[in-house]
Amino acid sequence: MAKLLLIDDSPMRPDLEAALRARGYDLTVVADGQDGLREARADAFDCICLDLLTPTLHGFELIQLLRSTFSTLRTPIVAVTDKTYNTDLRQALTLGADAVLERMAGQEPIIAAVEEQLAAVRVTFWGVRGSIASPGPETARYGGNTPCVTVSHGRETLILDAGTGIRRLGLVLQSEARGRPLTCSLLVTHTHWDHIQGFPFFVPAYGAANKVDIWGPRSLTRPLEDVLRGQMNPEYFPVALGDMAARIVVHEIRERVFDVGPFKVQHAYMNHPSITLGYRVTIAGRTVVYATDTEPFGRLLGQVAPTSVAADVHALDSRLVSLASNADLYIADAQYVSSEYRTKAGWGHCAAEDAVSIAHEASVKRLALFSHDPMQDDDAVDRKVSASQALAAALSPESKMVVLGAREGQSVRL
Repeated sequence: MAKLLLIDDSPMRPDLEAALRARGYDLTVVADGQDGLREARADAFDCICLDLLTPTLHGFELIQLLRSTFSTLRTPIVAVTDKTYNTDLRQALTLGADAVLERMAGQEPIIAAVEEQLAAVRVTFWGVRGSIASPGPETARYGGNTPCVTVSHGRETLILDAGTGIRRLGLVLQSEARGRPLTCSLLVTHTHWDHIQGFPFFVPAYGAANKVDIWGPRSLTRPLEDVLRGQMNPEYFPVALGDMAARIVVHEIRERVFDVGPFKVQHAYMNHPSITLGYRVTIAGRTVVYATDTEPFGRLLGQVAPTSVAADVHALDSRLVSLASNADLYIADAQYVSSEYRTKAGWGHCAAEDAVSIAHEASVKRLALFSHDPMQDDDAVDRKVSASQALAAALSPESKMVVLGAREGQSVRL
């Protein structure tokens, strides 16, 4: 049963309250904005529905405070208002509401919006930078943290990679737990530093009541657990993996398809130095493909051995096309643009143009350009995204595929 918080003092609140209770929701109701904020911070709710004109705290301020607190950062917010000013409706969305509805439209649209939020699959980017963390004013808009992404449905969350972006995610997850034991599930694509270097700073791994399950590939020379221990060797880091208080269980992936809680996961090997996996994750009828480090055979062989390129090169790249087929969201390696790739062939990464071509061939609905090169400032990423959008439109004018540049803090609702 979903747990809802209704913060509303409108004379029409009883109708909305009765309608929500009739749907069987576990409902907490308060009339005051400050009381609502205290309730939201004290307990975990699956969705918060609030009036923009609550006393003591205006709805705008309430949304802002909820979104600036780790424990409510990810909680869906549906705002309801008796006002009809477009500027106010847009402002509520800008501040972080997931939906804004006019009360005069009736109870059913409000309930439908709540149910849509409860059913949604969300993908959130906590780190989008490839190779090395590169924070600074020139990367402030897209972010400088290395790869970490979450796929969430309700209270279930699957973590993809443990770059430096996982540090902030850990603070959010621990705050959401509100002192209760926490279980975290993490898929690692490979063990290059930019994909695991944030794990020593993952706060839930230090909680004695917590459990952290880690899935990933075994290296040729030693087990995955030993690789993770290695980066926490005393020569590199003051805390050993064994000193983390949580129960940490490392699983080496063998099955091509396996379950992580309610998530169904399929993997494929990527064309990248070392043993590297790409993942296809399905939950609640939505599919996310995460292939952040890979280099298309066609472009690589076409540059380093152009005379040997044969027709079957396309078959090699078709494995990635198959993994991404019809995905709702394809998070793709797009570290370079073609002009940058010329001097970096064989480094194991894509040009954005290749990511668009693969996404087009795979008929994906949304493409997120990911793993931005540390040498690309925000303006360079803007240009990469614009060029990729133009290419996608040229490849298929009738296509509705959305192309976006993955940005730290961004959440995509599927």
